[in-house]
Amino acid sequence: MDSLRQDSCGGNPLYRWDYHRETGYSWWISRLHYVFQMYDVVRIDHFRGFDEYFSIPYGAENAIGGHWEKGPGIDLFRKVEQALGWKQVIAEDLGYVTDSVRELVRESGFPGMKVLEFAFDSRDSGCANDYLPHNYPVNSVAYTGTHDNETIVGWWSSITKEEQKLARDYMCDQYTPESELYKSLISLIMRSSAKLCVIPMQDYLGLGNNCRINTPSTVGKNWKWRVNTRQLSLKLQKEIQEMTLRYGRMNWETVE
Repeated sequence: MDSLRQDSCGGNPLYRWDYHRETGYSWWISRLHYVFQMYDVVRIDHFRGFDEYFSIPYGAENAIGGHWEKGPGIDLFRKVEQALGWKQVIAEDLGYVTDSVRELVRESGFPGMKVLEFAFDSRDSGCANDYLPHNYPVNSVAYTGTHDNETIVGWWSSITKEEQKLARDYMCDQYTPESELYKSLISLIMRSSAKLCVIPMQDYLGLGNNCRINTPSTVGKNWKWRVNTRQLSLKLQKEIQEMTLRYGRMNWETVE
């Protein structure tokens, strides 16, 4: 394809941003136009790649010979907005985030992502302070965890006792039994300032890691979990309704 450049390993081609720029980003505009016909909100993965991306020569066995290159920056999103109007996009700005990435997210106006699990887990890189709910900006989307994370119950059982204590101290909650603690963790981000809040169904159900959606860098067992009608009980519906109402997250337009 003219829009792609085959110079990365792992089967992931890089975009020929010079070509996209010359064509007014018509490929991107066409693609986004199509997906917005199906979805009200679209999450763009690896958003930092629009600022800078790591280019690895085709055929390389490792990333040692790679180097950073500049992405299209805000120019791409200005052209998309001119063609399609303002669209609801979520910028997946997780991982290694630089000041220039933060500036691109801010300039785009898109909400970034805040994942609660990252706030108390020393295994995750980045600034844990950014993921503490009291620091969430209004223009963000709060998650207990994404499709790439452990379920909140599985995550709790995998972190250290010291990290569990940090989380309980943060919530001022030393007494909730572990079997019910997932509800406290969901409530924690529900009452943050983030304008949107996404809770995976596995977390509402209090399920363990055997029900997680995806384990990054693995194949064969992912994207297979399904919820069944027995799990969608009236009791669960009532709990979700009460929680969203309690923290002012009820979508009244949908209810009416």
